Amino acid sequence: MYDPDSRFESGSDRIAFDMKLSLFPYAISALLIAGATSSSALAQAKPKAQHFMPDVKIDQCFVTQPKRFSKKASGTQIVYENVGTRTYSSVTFLVGYRNSGEEFLRKVVDEGQFAPGAKINHHFSLFNDITFGGKATTLCGAIAARH
Repeated sequence: MYDPDSRFESGSDRIAFDMKLSLFPYAISALLIAGATSSSALAQAKPKAQHFMPDVKIDQCFVTQPKRFSKKASGTQIVYENVGTRTYSSVTFLVGYRNSGEEFLRKVVDEGQFAPGAKINHHFSLFNDITFGGKATTLCGAIAARH
């Protein structure tokens, strides 16, 4: 006849095994909650390229490297063109960035006189409070412009 307690060398091994089993439902619950939380965060809608203004063409968009002895990004460089027919007085950009810890989505407004055909190269203090995680942005486009 099989004795289920025969696999334990001593009574203390049996108690330790029982404690591990009694914590098992809590561990499963924690994993399920974490999974539900992360999947709802991922379900959040991200703007797509078709939501950006066609009159503002992005040539380059990147996060600039940290200054010497710093781990924080030193800003964001956006090079763009007004390919429309109107002069803009301001352009609002939506820029996404991801470092090793988090993903960020922020707006920045560029103000001035941006004539049709003009190529603009501006540096913004966007993401300069974030730990640098590489130059690549996850999203970059114009979402509004005023003429």
